[in-house]
Amino acid sequence: MVIGTGTISKSTINIQLSQKYAQLHALDQKASLEKTSQNKQDYIEVSGQQLDKNDYERVLAKFKSADSHIRAHEQNHAAHGTTTAPIQYNYQMGPDGKMYAVGGSVRLDTSIPDDPKAAQIKLDQIKRSANANNDPSGADIGISSEVNIMKARLQFEATKKA
Repeated sequence: MVIGTGTISKSTINIQLSQKYAQLHALDQKASLEKTSQNKQDYIEVSGQQLDKNDYERVLAKFKSADSHIRAHEQNHAAHGTTTAPIQYNYQMGPDGKMYAVGGSVRLDTSIPDDPKAAQIKLDQIKRSANANNDPSGADIGISSEVNIMKARLQFEATKKA
């Protein structure tokens, strides 16, 4: 290497090369650390386990969605009927350690009055409550069917008396 009119000695070149190698090595180490930290960002540590961040987010979103859907479903039943107890929820712990509703039930007042007209009104109210949601559960369908049977029985008894 020639600078101006003088020459650089072999030992100076070796020192400069050593410095450049040291700089390149430092850059390699920095890049390696950045790559490792990026890989760590793709994982979340929960209870000592490393979980894939995308899976974690997907599962957490499912828990949150199910929780809000179940709460709305049960509250809709309660809003359309007379309840005898508070809404009961079944909970499961999500990946974030919080509890999410994964099921629920509403206890409706199903006592039937002796007066046939009042009984008809009460059965209609129970059926409205059971059918309050667009996505009825098996229990909702069962209650609706039972109400239909009870209404048919009431009509049969009314025609029998007449």
